[in-house]
Amino acid sequence: MTFATELSIRDLLRAVASAEEAHGAVSVAAISGAFGTSLILMAATLPQTRSGSAQDRARLVEASVALTEIQEQLLETVETETAVKVFAARNMPQASAAQRSERQAAIQLALCAAADVPLEVMRLSANGLKQAQAVAAHSSRAASADVQLGAALVQAAFDGARSSLEGKLTSLTDTNYITSVVDEIVRLSEEVSAATRATDALLRVPPV
Repeated sequence: MTFATELSIRDLLRAVASAEEAHGAVSVAAISGAFGTSLILMAATLPQTRSGSAQDRARLVEASVALTEIQEQLLETVETETAVKVFAARNMPQASAAQRSERQAAIQLALCAAADVPLEVMRLSANGLKQAQAVAAHSSRAASADVQLGAALVQAAFDGARSSLEGKLTSLTDTNYITSVVDEIVRLSEEVSAATRATDALLRVPPV
């Protein structure tokens, strides 16, 4: 899928609304994260920082580099065509027991690959929210609303990807894979909650 990088905003919205879109929820989650990182990145690159210190600028430059990479990787997840692999596996011959066994193994392999996509969106979003915390701590207070909205969009990306991933896990049979993914979901969710609380505290308007 190339709609995230080649279409206009209007065409993008039409593509998302299309019933032919194979990974609508995951793709929209990734795009939400990409939009969110753009807002946070904008705040990180403003000439004015929180205190005007060299430390602020150095940390914001570091966050900018990380956010740019996160955004690129989020867009790359939109291009992943795992649905085709699942479709192809389900159309494999199943006349004999051996063919049915081979078909089922191929389907499970493809479903694991499909589950890896929202999991990667979750990882990238969690990293993006950690960078949002750093930007909130070191950027100008004038950009607080932008950082807050950007973080909310990245949070939506994380939540959407998590919901999609949890739905995909119900079709898998590899218990080791399922256990490892569930453990990572818990870990990432805890990291995101901590980063979100810290960011909110940093962006809170101080009392007059």
